[in-house]
Parts: sequence; C-alpha cells; structure tokens
Amino acid sequence: MSIGDLATRTGLPVKTIRYYSDIGLLPENGRSRGGHRRYTADALSRLRLIQRLRALDTPIAAIATVMTGERSLGDLVSCELDTVQAHIRELTWRQGMLQALDDCPELERLRRLALLAEVGD
Repeated sequence: MSIGDLATRTGLPVKTIRYYSDIGLLPENGRSRGGHRRYTADALSRLRLIQRLRALDTPIAAIATVMTGERSLGDLVSCELDTVQAHIRELTWRQGMLQALDDCPELERLRRLALLAEVGD
C-alpha cells in the first residue's frame, strides 16, 4: 500500500504518516522502484490505533511504547487515566482556590490569597 492510499483511507495528511514512519511508529515494507514508501495492510490498523490514541491527547512517546510492544495498551490506558485523574485533582484544587478569591471583597481577597498561598506550600 502506498502512503497516498493510507492518507486517503485514514484522512491523515501524507506528511503526518511520513512523520510516524520516520519515528518508527509505522514500519515501512520497503520502497518502490521510484523510492516511494510501501506499507503492508497492517499499517492501516496501526494508523487507526495511533489516530484514536492521539484523539485522547496521548503523547507520541507513550504511543510508541505500545507500538513497539514495550507495554500493553491496557497499561497505557491505566497510566494515562492516572495522569488525567491527578490533573483533575490539581484543577479542582485550583478551582476551589479561585472561587474562594472570587467571592469576596478586594481587601478580603488579599488576605485569603496570602492564606491560600501558605496552605499551598
């Protein structure tokens, strides 16, 4: 399969597919006489998996560990979920602090800000 075929079937730009190939996420099956990249039918399912993981904002480095077999998809999902939950806790804390600062007069806001800064440390 050519890189153009993959682009048509996945909706990804050729440049993106070339990048994935260059960094090892998508192995080539050789080159044509004209030097064009060739891929096996497996490349299509690999690209779709990459697309789905990227749609979840999964970092390329993390995807690479799955594509190379260093870790399972289940391990990746579990790790990414832990990361998202930690981020949610941080954002929830920040939201609460900002709400505490938003719901008060200016002089009280300065006092609360100092207090919250001490708690945050």
